[in-house]
Amino acid sequence: MSNRHDFICTLCLLLGILLSAAPAAAQMKGGWLPITPEDLSLKEVPGVPGAHAVVLYRERLTDDVESYETNYYRIKILTEEGKKHGDVEILYLKDTESVRDIKARTIRPDGSVVEFDGKIFDKTVAKTRGVKFYAKAFTMPEVQAGGMIEYKYRVVRDESRLYSPYWPLQSEFFTRRVKFSFRPVLRGLAIQWTAMHLPPGNMPKEKGDWYILELENVPAFEEEEYMPPEREMRMRVEFSYARQFEKNPEDFWKKQGQELRDTVEGYIGKRGGIANAESQITAGAASPEEKLRKIYARVQQIRNLSYERERSEKEAKKEKLKENNNIEDVLKHGFGYRREIARLFVGLARSAGFTASIVHVAERDDHFFHKQLQDEYQLDAEVALVHVGDADRYFDPGMPNCPFGLLAWQKTEVPALKPGKDGGTWISTPAPASKDAVTERKAALRLTEDGTLQGKVEFIFAGLQAVRRRREAMEKDEVQRRKDMEDELKDRLPSSATVKVESVTGLEGSDAALKVEYSMEIQGYAAATGRRLLLPTSVFHLSKVHPFLHAQRKYPVYFGYPSRDVDDITIELPANYRIESLPQGRKIGSNVLSFEVVRENQGNKLRVRRSLALEAYYFPADYYPSLRRFYDEVMAGDDEQAVLRTGEAPPK
Repeated sequence: MSNRHDFICTLCLLLGILLSAAPAAAQMKGGWLPITPEDLSLKEVPGVPGAHAVVLYRERLTDDVESYETNYYRIKILTEEGKKHGDVEILYLKDTESVRDIKARTIRPDGSVVEFDGKIFDKTVAKTRGVKFYAKAFTMPEVQAGGMIEYKYRVVRDESRLYSPYWPLQSEFFTRRVKFSFRPVLRGLAIQWTAMHLPPGNMPKEKGDWYILELENVPAFEEEEYMPPEREMRMRVEFSYARQFEKNPEDFWKKQGQELRDTVEGYIGKRGGIANAESQITAGAASPEEKLRKIYARVQQIRNLSYERERSEKEAKKEKLKENNNIEDVLKHGFGYRREIARLFVGLARSAGFTASIVHVAERDDHFFHKQLQDEYQLDAEVALVHVGDADRYFDPGMPNCPFGLLAWQKTEVPALKPGKDGGTWISTPAPASKDAVTERKAALRLTEDGTLQGKVEFIFAGLQAVRRRREAMEKDEVQRRKDMEDELKDRLPSSATVKVESVTGLEGSDAALKVEYSMEIQGYAAATGRRLLLPTSVFHLSKVHPFLHAQRKYPVYFGYPSRDVDDITIELPANYRIESLPQGRKIGSNVLSFEVVRENQGNKLRVRRSLALEAYYFPADYYPSLRRFYDEVMAGDDEQAVLRTGEAPPK
């Protein structure tokens, strides 16, 4: 169920502009809004100079009673660059939705109409949390600056499911008028909504069985680099279903805690097969810690269905995976979803004598937890809490290739519910630390007299940095994995660089670091000027763009997790060249942000050691000026050059 909920939230966010509704249809000739002189004459958006397009009208109607949704929008193209929006993608989930009745037309600047009669293609566009998004894609005809594009469609959904709407009221465009409507299923259920960032006095209104919200002059949503999840920053309304909502949210979550406890404990239970398996798994362990490590390693071997590529209908029918009804089934079948694998770990740990519990957490990668929103699906993941020695420790067995004792970053420092008979206890998972996300870059390079730099490079990813890359690699084939790894280095180098991956180790498993070895060559790396060569000293940061170019910022800065980068580079100089001048080292920062670069003249070699540490990952917007100044210093340090001079024999 959580995957379904994740999909609905993320789908709405990715679509950005979802439209159309039955109440307005009666006013439309042929199902389209009238083309007005005002729409035709519009040439710019007041207060938004340079806008390439504007949404004149968009409407979305969701009917859970009839299990469908209709969408409509009209966009005015203002510039040549805005013509790209004539390429349309309608996202959907193939297993539970179908997109029907797509109609589209282009309105020329003179008001004449060109009906769309082209081909509609199916394509895969994105994947998140194991859910794959498909799209109906098509290109509008004769899109022109000064004209309009208009399309509408219907989404039919699985009648056995409820789809709590999420209304993303902002899109990438300024919107002149927008309308959202929702009819919930109320048979034995209650509905609740929560609004975020709406203008004062603008809230959904109940009209009969419907909830309706109409707004005018909605500003475009402007993305910023390293911002918190878009869903948190957008103007939005979220709906949720429950059997009963409570006046006090604490009472709602208390009931959820009781229900979650019953569900989890019923799934884990006390089973003889688990006890027998545990004794075999932990055989030979010399300490409680070693016992738990053996259990963790065994559970990580379970085939994790949550992170596999989506199987075709033919493949699924051929494989015929059995349903897991308890943790003994998970162990026997050798596969399970991430929640099932976490529960198996807890069951085996209990059998080995540990006090262990499942803790329900709210992941923070695409949304934050809001206790006032009484929606059980906010707690969208499970981790294990085990008492080891004299301390409680957290584990993430449901995340493939996650090291023992580490949580995936999105599950760190988040609200967590530890269920109990009385409803349970709210706790917080541990905060992440930079030591848990380290990237090392090592290089042994040689500079030739013509300025070419070549040699061997090694990237070492540990902790969360390795988990993230392993997770991304699971969805790709060997060719794409290798390309991604090449790009990992290539994107840091000048465009003239050639890079080859020589070896990869640690892509499977969890305890060892992920290591990638490269060979590389950069022609013209050092610039000749007379008898001198100008040598950039920060090899891996020359193509880096300042992450915070703008003087002002609207949203907080959100890196996701603390991290530490460590570079160690040795460059062998050409014969008869010596270092004439070398920039002084730099050391700046605090206990939150720190940067240091040390350059050493080692005779016929230059050694550069650089470290950058972020001990925090969330910075309020009012901290932005200080953060920007820090990165100004980092960029200045990375831009410095050594001067090499020829004509003299190297010192003996």
